[in-house]
Amino acid sequence: MRILQVHKYYSKKRGGGSVTAFFEIIKILEKNGHTVSVFSMKDSENEKSEYERYFTKHLDFNEKNNVWEKIKMVGKVIFNREAQKKIEKIIQAEKPEIAHLHNFYHYLSPSIIFSLKKNKIPMIMTLHDYKLICPNYKLFSQGKICENCRGGRYYHCFLKKCVKNSYSFSLVAMLEAYLHKFLKTYERVDLFIAPSKFMKEKCVEFGISPEKIKILKNPFDTKNFGLNKEEENYFLYYGRLSEEKGISDLIKAVAKIHQENFLEKDKLLIVGKGPEEKNLKKLVQKLKMERKISFLGFKQGEDLKKIIASSKFTVLPSVWYDNLPLTILESQLLKKPVIVSDLGGSKELMIENETGFIFQGGNIDDLGEKIKKMLNLNFLEREKMGEKARKNISEVNDEKNLYSQLLKIYKEVINNYKRKEKK
Repeated sequence: MRILQVHKYYSKKRGGGSVTAFFEIIKILEKNGHTVSVFSMKDSENEKSEYERYFTKHLDFNEKNNVWEKIKMVGKVIFNREAQKKIEKIIQAEKPEIAHLHNFYHYLSPSIIFSLKKNKIPMIMTLHDYKLICPNYKLFSQGKICENCRGGRYYHCFLKKCVKNSYSFSLVAMLEAYLHKFLKTYERVDLFIAPSKFMKEKCVEFGISPEKIKILKNPFDTKNFGLNKEEENYFLYYGRLSEEKGISDLIKAVAKIHQENFLEKDKLLIVGKGPEEKNLKKLVQKLKMERKISFLGFKQGEDLKKIIASSKFTVLPSVWYDNLPLTILESQLLKKPVIVSDLGGSKELMIENETGFIFQGGNIDDLGEKIKKMLNLNFLEREKMGEKARKNISEVNDEKNLYSQLLKIYKEVINNYKRKEKK
């Protein structure tokens, strides 16, 4: 089968979980004999690709541009004509039987959907985030979960400065959402894939037909996670340091249990970087927790795996609707119990009290109690949880099963498209 995979990033250093899934899908498809072409944006950190000549020019929203350049960039965010033309060229050259869309907005824009439709290419789209129903893609604004745009009331995005706390960025996101609602752009996509049951349910709540969404977890390479390290006296948060991740709640919970004389030997390590880093460090200083909470900066690859493998457990304290966090997958593959928020799709990867604990998202006291509960377990009890976690996640991420389901979806979409064309 000839398959076109589309993502705004073709760099393994960018984009988090959606990029990981994107590259893993390409690898699995090629391994099973399919011809995979790629459409993306040029970037100095991109992987090498024979299809790079079709990629669009690099866009950098952080560059200092003059007014005219900024206006042109806004136009590309909403409807990128270059992306339309470039994707038509790769369609003509590679003649894909189906296109699989991932995160493409802002850099490639939804304009590519019109080109695919014009050329009669069936489309599926994986919902890696909430962009389909929320202009800022998070369903999170001003420090809390927000569903004000339900029913197409996208003006709330502007009024609440939902994008980067900026009226100008939020205005662009609002206009983009209204335009593509008016054009019925996403109605041209034949099928959506939701990596979590929660994602499907939330999209259905916002008016998307349940028949247009199938649940299929993102594939994840479970190899190279056989590292065994001796447990050390720390537990771990790792990931992006941003408001929706709930790290400030975690710091406050740790400070609270420390006041109860519960952290004699143990400490919290925080690994990652992001916009909240300075504020989080100030919070640690304010609470006088420097001896019990340490920031290690950004880590990746084997260095990160060693830190995870040596921890007692990891914590994902999100205060937003996480979809399918890589943090849980990686931790469990390294035989680590996990404490997760009950918000979003995270709990779908858990077996309560067997692979870790689930706390009420946003409830600092409950988070603290779950940390205490985990620390109260002895090494063998945590080890048993970790073994169960690895077994569970390995079964959930069985490559053959996921490939079989994905191929079935591709074939169904292609056949349904052909039937519609004949009518």
